[in-house]
Amino acid sequence: MEKIGKEKNSDKRLKPRKPYSGHIFFSSDYGVHEGRLKNYSRYGLFIETTVSLPIGETITIALPYMNGTQTKVKGQIVRCNQEGFGIELFRKRKDTYLKLIK
Repeated sequence: MEKIGKEKNSDKRLKPRKPYSGHIFFSSDYGVHEGRLKNYSRYGLFIETTVSLPIGETITIALPYMNGTQTKVKGQIVRCNQEGFGIELFRKRKDTYLKLIK
């Protein structure tokens, strides 16, 4: 029986995610960690990692960018699974779109 009023595979993201495969570092109250960035968008990203952190934890992520330097962004863990966790990035007043390099 299908539920009425619910779409299959509904996606709550504001912007679509772009795939990416790159090594990154992030820090939390529990120390500095590493992982792989699986995908990203203007408002969030997914980090593949073996590190287990709680939902709601604020982390700082060092991301590679076009100019060859790393930029740090902050976000909050909003979901976790066996592969890693999804991060919602904190938005700044000037919400600029940051393009990652491969």
